[in-house]
Amino acid sequence: MAGNARVTGAYLRCCLIVILAAVSSSSCSSYIVRHLKDENMHECRHNIAKNLGSPWDVKHGGPCCEKVREVNVADICQQFMEVDKASIALWMWAVVTRKCGNGLATGSDCAGYTVPPSRRQM
Repeated sequence: MAGNARVTGAYLRCCLIVILAAVSSSSCSSYIVRHLKDENMHECRHNIAKNLGSPWDVKHGGPCCEKVREVNVADICQQFMEVDKASIALWMWAVVTRKCGNGLATGSDCAGYTVPPSRRQM
């Protein structure tokens, strides 16, 4: 009986370690995506901020496009919070992603904004 209790205890400890590792890697991954979202918002602020700039002026070789090409833009969309949406225009973000060569997919949901087909696709 004592041997079975030790095996059961060891098994439970292993399960706990696996669960803790999964939870910490998930929260770490979420933190990284949030950080990348913040970097993109900063580098692209002149192209996505309401009443500030224009998505049509984004430079393909500039820092904004470099950041956009480095990320999964759909993951970034899922990180936009209400406070972000108050300062940026999601349609501008969609245009910037396309102009930078890492466009959001047509019909995808970007924080409540449905990405329309590009004019070329119509």
